[in-house]
Amino acid sequence: MSGTQSLPAAVDALKDKALEHKRGENAKYTISVAQYNINEINSELDDLEEALRDLRYYKTVLEEAFDGSAPTMLGSAVQTAENAVDVTQDELLGNVQRSEMADEEVSLDQDDTEPEVELTPEVETQIRQIRSAKQQVENVSETIQGKLESNRDTWSTRVSAAEELQKILGGQNSDFSRTLNHMHRLLTRDLMDSSGSASKFVSEWENATDSWEKHQSLQSFDDFKEKHDLSDSTIEDVKTLSKSQQLTLADVSTDTLEEMKRVDELESAVELSL
Repeated sequence: MSGTQSLPAAVDALKDKALEHKRGENAKYTISVAQYNINEINSELDDLEEALRDLRYYKTVLEEAFDGSAPTMLGSAVQTAENAVDVTQDELLGNVQRSEMADEEVSLDQDDTEPEVELTPEVETQIRQIRSAKQQVENVSETIQGKLESNRDTWSTRVSAAEELQKILGGQNSDFSRTLNHMHRLLTRDLMDSSGSASKFVSEWENATDSWEKHQSLQSFDDFKEKHDLSDSTIEDVKTLSKSQQLTLADVSTDTLEEMKRVDELESAVELSL
């Protein structure tokens, strides 16, 4: 019988195995809690990083493409964001662990129902800080976007006027027509697309505006009038053409006809019916 274990000893051995199993289950749960908390923090940090990327894009475009200035609150928003993510590895590990589940507290009397995985108080606090920083970054970003939209509206008006004049002239200046098409694309499609490259937009915009400046007389009716010394009545007749309205010889004066004839662009573009 020497090899036979006494009943009390057998009970103690079973209890030790049960406690070991319980500790193993507790360790798994602790890891699950940590993993859940880490995933939640990472998700919030990803959102903050995306907001910062958008902010950097809009800031660069405003300052380098349109010579604008970012709002003074930008520095504070960026600093708040940096503080929100400035957590050491040790602090992060401490924040995501569930301290009340220590091994020494394991008891066979505990409810076998696994508790719900949830955020630790420390992680909840950190997430609130990250979200607050993200909101500040987005507020600054929206302010900058408002400035960019104002610049876009101004330039879109100027480009539209030039496009109208080009339409009347039959797009005779192909280089300027390409410039207008390029500017139209940049303003309507690329400008507010923060997923693109800010440096690329700045470079393309600078090239487009350089070409724009080389064609000052084609930028608007006023510029065209000034360059060719045209009268107001001639310009009005030219504008009539832009509305697809037909002019007859009876509609224009001799002076207007003479002015149109001495401007090569108008002479080839204007069609008058008898």
